[in-house]
Amino acid sequence: MTDVDSSQRQGGGDPLTRVAAVTIGQSPRVDMTDDLKSRLTPPLELVEYGALDDFSSLEQVERELMPAPGDEVLVSRMRDGSQATLSGRLIVPLVQNRIARAERDGARAVVLLCTGEFPELAHRVPLVMPLSLFHAVARSLAGGRRIAIMVPEKAQAEQTAARWEADGVCVDVVCASPYKDPAHIARAASSLRGRDYPFVCLDCMGFSLAMRELVREESGLPVLLPRTLVASVVSELLG
Repeated sequence: MTDVDSSQRQGGGDPLTRVAAVTIGQSPRVDMTDDLKSRLTPPLELVEYGALDDFSSLEQVERELMPAPGDEVLVSRMRDGSQATLSGRLIVPLVQNRIARAERDGARAVVLLCTGEFPELAHRVPLVMPLSLFHAVARSLAGGRRIAIMVPEKAQAEQTAARWEADGVCVDVVCASPYKDPAHIARAASSLRGRDYPFVCLDCMGFSLAMRELVREESGLPVLLPRTLVASVVSELLG
């Protein structure tokens, strides 16, 4: 668990409202917290929990959580910055454990830092699930038009496209990981230039504000980013 803002207090002494950020990788998510905090208004205490915090190495993750045929493929970040590829099925109990711990620690809301599909998770405080929010906003904005989405790995493309289309959005998929060389993101985005899409969705919480600007510049299209979307929802809820 990583306490991002525990030194801050409201009004010269009152504790800040605590929001838990649960990553399917390891905390701290130093690649993500600045973007999240920039959208949390008024200032809220952001406390991080990682589903993989008890894992000693990427090798252990690969041994114990490697996707089997038919599993949803999820991608996240280890503490050292390396990319971890995970089974959606196997990560669920670890995520559920972190949600329960965050609630015991006094979180007023929990944000799941993953746009993957999860079964219903038990929670007592509001649980912000990026997938349903992201799809609903994109579907409304698209107005029936086909959109482009960017996912980290080719192994995710078919499942992700099927999930979007089941939610009523036709998509074309390009692949580039936020945890690898940004040049891959630039190339994938440039392949969209001149195409008749209303916007691009970056379908992973790992994509940053800086990456959004890179995709916007290279594609010439508006870009929808999930991490700032969910931060705005939390601010509306608790602000």
